[in-house]
Amino acid sequence: MSIQKKLLLSVLSLCVPCMTLAAPDGQWQATTLSDETLQKVQRTLVDYQQCVNDETRAHSDDRLDSRAITDIVLKKCEQRLGGVKTAFDAEKVPSDVSERYMHSRRTHAARNILKTVMGIQALQAGAGRLPVEAPHNNN
Repeated sequence: MSIQKKLLLSVLSLCVPCMTLAAPDGQWQATTLSDETLQKVQRTLVDYQQCVNDETRAHSDDRLDSRAITDIVLKKCEQRLGGVKTAFDAEKVPSDVSERYMHSRRTHAARNILKTVMGIQALQAGAGRLPVEAPHNNN
């Protein structure tokens, strides 16, 4: 199985649970999204992830709080995620479903960026390249 097919299947596995709709009789129906729409979503997500990776690398040496770096990366790449919403709107996916999917993608990206940046900063602090800050006293 090619890498592209594996990637498409992984994207589909993420899309299908979010793209089920309740039929009038209360039974759940599988997605009715076209292959073209699924490919658009896949291409958009790959582009978004590439942006996230590139921006995370670009800011890996910044001496900012890891949360601030995460915010910078997410804001820089947010526009790339818009293609998913556009594709879903073209297929008349209910907005609450598409927004929930978009929120899950943003949350997943934020967690991964934060984890990566914190790991990089911990390595830099251990190597003496980044000063370790004293814990804050919130009293």
